[in-house]
This record gives sequence, C-alpha cells and structure tokens, in this order.
Amino acid sequence: MIFSVSAQTNLIKNGHAVNFALLLDGNDNNPCIGMGILKDRWTIEAWVKGDDLIWKDTEAIIGVGEYGDVVGLDVMPLQIKKGHLHCPQANITSPNLLDDKWHYVALTNDTKEIKLYEDGKLVGTSKGIMSILPGTIGTYDKPQNTFGGLIDEVRIWDTALSQNLLQKWKNTALTAKHPAFKNLKAYYNFDELKDDVCLNLVGKGHQAFHMRNTRLDYKGKLPLAKLELNDNKQFINTIKQQEVFNAVTIESEWDAVQGAKDDQLLKIRVVVNGAKKALKLTDIKIDLSETSRLTSIDRLHIYYAGQTPRSTERKELFVKGGSVPSRLMHFKTNDHNDYLLKPGVNYFLVTLDINKEANLGDTLKANILSISLNGKQYGTETETSNIRKTIIPATEKADILKLLQWNIWHGGVHMGDNGRNRIKELIRSTEADIICMQEAYGAQKILADSLKFNMITASSSANLALFSRFPIERLPVKENFKSNLAIITLPTNKNLLVADWWLRYAYRPEYTDYYLNKGLNTQDWIKEDQELGAEDAKTNLDTDIAPVIQNRDMPVIIAGDFNSGSHLDWTARAAYLHNGYGPVALPISKLMQDRGYTDSFRKLNPDEVTHPAGTFAAIFGHLQTSRIDFIYYKGEKLEPLASKIIRTAPEIDDVWPSDHSAVFTVFKLN
Repeated sequence: MIFSVSAQTNLIKNGHAVNFALLLDGNDNNPCIGMGILKDRWTIEAWVKGDDLIWKDTEAIIGVGEYGDVVGLDVMPLQIKKGHLHCPQANITSPNLLDDKWHYVALTNDTKEIKLYEDGKLVGTSKGIMSILPGTIGTYDKPQNTFGGLIDEVRIWDTALSQNLLQKWKNTALTAKHPAFKNLKAYYNFDELKDDVCLNLVGKGHQAFHMRNTRLDYKGKLPLAKLELNDNKQFINTIKQQEVFNAVTIESEWDAVQGAKDDQLLKIRVVVNGAKKALKLTDIKIDLSETSRLTSIDRLHIYYAGQTPRSTERKELFVKGGSVPSRLMHFKTNDHNDYLLKPGVNYFLVTLDINKEANLGDTLKANILSISLNGKQYGTETETSNIRKTIIPATEKADILKLLQWNIWHGGVHMGDNGRNRIKELIRSTEADIICMQEAYGAQKILADSLKFNMITASSSANLALFSRFPIERLPVKENFKSNLAIITLPTNKNLLVADWWLRYAYRPEYTDYYLNKGLNTQDWIKEDQELGAEDAKTNLDTDIAPVIQNRDMPVIIAGDFNSGSHLDWTARAAYLHNGYGPVALPISKLMQDRGYTDSFRKLNPDEVTHPAGTFAAIFGHLQTSRIDFIYYKGEKLEPLASKIIRTAPEIDDVWPSDHSAVFTVFKLN
C-alpha cells in the first residue's frame, strides 16, 4: 500500500554546527552510563581539559560505577594521577604533566598489549590483557575521584584501534565513514543534554547506555554536570552538508491495553551530521508480519517526535488520522510534502490504535524494512528483545486486577532532578490498580496524591508503601520495615490480602550482584539467605499473614524486593547466565513454594533460559540476569493472565530511573 504525506516542511536557515563539552565540578557530579564488561579488545577515547593547574591525587576519566566490584576489574582504568595520564592495572603512566589546556587521551587493548596515548602519541605500553567496565564518565564513587573541568567526544569501542586511526579521527566528529564504525559501542558528543540525559548516539535496545546526569550525593542539591561551549581549537566541527550518521529502531516492550489510542510501538532514531542541505524523509517501509492478528489494530500512525526521547512534539506524517494496517506497508511522500531532517537527532514514532475487542495475548511487532532519505534507502539497526509486546485487558474491567511491584531506589532521586517525575509517569502509564513499593523514602505522599490512590505506609519517610485504587484497610505487622499488610476491597466486594515486603539480603557475599566473580561457594549464599531473608519471610508469613487468613477463604498476593534469587532461575540449564553457578537451591523461593505460593512471572514464563528476566540491576549492563523482585499469589480466585518485567520507560528511548526493574502481573478474578 502507498500513501501520500501531508507534512509541514521545516527549513534550516544559516545552519551551523555548535560544539559543546560536559563540564564537571570536581566534586559531586556523577555522569553514569552503566555499560557492560568489555573483554579482549577495546578502545576508550576522550578529550579532557582541567579546570586549573592543580590536580588531585586521582581524577577519573572512566570509572566502573555502582556494583562494579568485580575481581580483576580496575575501578578507574583511565584516570589522571597527580596530573599524569595513568592506567593502574597496566601500570602505565604518561611522563607528561598535564596543563589546563585541551588534551586528547586514549587507552587500547588488543589482547597482547595495553597502550596509552596522549595527544595522539604513544606514551606507554604494557604486555597482557585486561577487561574494563565503563560505568561512569569523569567520576568514581567519591568526590576526591571526580574530574574537574571539561570532557568531550567520549568514544568506546569493542576493538583496539590503531594509532593511525586514532590520530586520523581525534580532531573531528565521528561519521559513518570511520573504518571501525560497526565496533562503536558508545559515542557521547555532549552537544545535547536534555531532561538529565545525554544520548549515546549508537545506543540500541532496552539498554542504550545513554548518560544519566546524577549526583554522588543522591540526596543533595548541588548543581549537576552541565554543557559549556567547547573552545578546543584543535577539534574541527565544520559546517557541512547533511549526511546520515546512523538509523536505529527501538521497540517498545510495554504491553498495549485493549482500546488504547496511539500506543507506542517503536521509534526510529535518525542521527545526521551537518546542517546544510537538509535531507528529506521520502519513504518508510514497515513489515507487520510478526503481529499475530491485524484485526487487533484499528489504525497505524507515524509521527515526527522531536529531537529528544521525552519530547512531546508530535507531527503526523503521511496519512492524517492514521492508516488501516496491512502486512506490508509502504509510506511514501509526494514532491511537495517531504519532511526535512534537523541537524543531530530526529525521532520518528510509530503508534497503534488497538481494537477494543483485540485478542488478549496477541503479539504486536513491526520491523522497519527501510527508510529513504532523498530517495536513498537505509536500513535501521535494531536489537532483538526477548520481551514481547502483547495485548492485555482494558483497565475498567471489573474482573481484572493489575499489580505493579517496584523498588524505586532511595525514593526515586537517583535520576538527577527529574527522577520522581519519571517514577510518577511510569507508574501512571502501567494503569496498575495496586502498587507494592520499596525504598519509597519520602516519595509516597507525592505519588499517592498524583495517582489519587489510597495508601498505607508506616510513615511519610518509610521504606514500604502500598497504594490501591480501591478501599484499603491497614493491618498490624511485626516489623514495618519489612512488611506492609492490607486488606483491599475489590469492586466485586470481595476481599484480597496484599503484602508488600522487603527482605534482608545476603552480604557475605551479596551474591545477587557479586556472582560475577568466580570461585564462590553457593552454600554460603544458601546459608546467608536461610539466616536472613528466609527468617524475615517466615516471620511475615507466620506472624502477620497466618492469623488473618486462618479459617478464611481469602486470596493473597505477596509482592516485594526479596533481595534473593529463585531456585527456579538458578538451574543447571541456566548456569551459563549466572557465571556458571547452578543449580542453586535458594531457600526463600523454595519456602514460598512450600507454603503454597506461586511465582506469577515464572508461572507464565516457565523457561528460565529464554526468559531470565533479571530485575537487578536494570541500568547496569553487566547485571541482567539476577531476578530478585517477585509477585507471588495464592488462592483459586486468582488467575494470572500476563506477567512481565518492565525495564524500559513508557516513552521509548528514555532512561530507566531505578536500579530495579518493575514486575507487572495482570490477574483475572474468578
């Protein structure tokens, strides 16, 4: 099918490229990227400029970030040590004392040698191999390690670039013409910092490794890192004719509700270099062959959606009011209605209107076959997700209950100045009826007022908070830091017992993230969980819940941050997902099973290999298979229809604001 377009043309007059750099305060700034571990071959590049001639003992250029305590990893592989460029693990130090001018720095590893470069010159080598975990830019853990000054053009590759390539490209912005472009894992040019986010221009999938602009003192109010005009005269960012840097498709993992309008299906992020002679979007081809039933979709829309992930700009392209879907859709402009791209990032959003009678559980998926700019076709890169986008019941149905479980991480303040807004938007977007929350820590009243939900919590700054769309009755508990219990009266006038839990975690070692280290004794994990989290669970079950349900036919839901894994995940089959550990008879999940409780996610997603569903820690690339957040249920009146891990923002390509993924289960009330 071919459609015509009615798009307004945006002209760029006197366009010019402006170069910015990231300014760090040398104190509290904490720009986080959270990449995974790079082994064998890699390269780190950056431009740096100190804010004065006085250097601290250590100033990070790249650090590991949180949960980077992995044996064999250097916590600051590229740093400035008393004014000298330095790599500790390789024991390489530049002989040159840095001044307060711009300097290009790079570190490479080719499995045989680690090489340190300064201003394009080789200043040190070391035999051997090392792995890195690029988690932060310009900081690590504490103020005394934070760089003071400007950083720009941070580039991270999964190959060792030659000195010749480093020298050739160090003074100019990257383009798709770079010979190793396919090996580029992260590129931060800091020409845009919006809503506390700087995009990784080659980021893909649920973890794009966009930079989150945060504070070391997450409760503090000191100014965040900011952009400043780059005065580096060595770096050439010329005005030139537009050309494509890359095009990426990012799919939504969020389920669509029956009857939803403009439900986000995917975004196409097109990045262009240059400002002159703007490229025209002339053609998009979409394949809906992997969607279960086209009859579940009423209309498909395509919008221009601005230049940042959270932009609210929407300009409908091609067909006003959307198009009736077909398996293969070809959208084509006419000569008078081409859409002109803007310099930098351009987002194009594909949305769906879902039929009110759409079949529950149907998969919604589209593939972008190509886009055309000035008539030339381009493919889009994408990263396949193991989380399907499906259709779930409409919220207003009386026999449907939606429950969200989420640890929001220290009150939701880790995401710069916009963390709590993101928490609020995300919760509202789930249309959950009940929310079990941990680490609320002062956010609960704001959220309850915003949602207009009933709430129980031990205090305005308590750990646990339980929110309900329906009437709620608070019940007494033994330890309110670990247990928050209520009877909720459903629209059917039936009662439901809901428990919101936080259990103590094993810390000798804290295996839920420390499992990345080799040689651990899993019996220590089991012993720790038995002594800590399992004892908490027994207390909550026997002291809080048992007296309430005794002699009563009342269904029960227990949701929380269990701070422990599940024996259903840590199996022999899945051992390779857990650094070789498995099977592990983790006791808390076995206790819940023995007491008659069912893990709602694993009930509907029984394959622990295809659906590992890590919830901790969502924003760190090296920690993706540790599931410690659960929704358990008990009672014949509850039937789970859908359950999934939510780890991406509702606005496609925005950042996730917590270190925990959320768990979302839809129940049918029988």
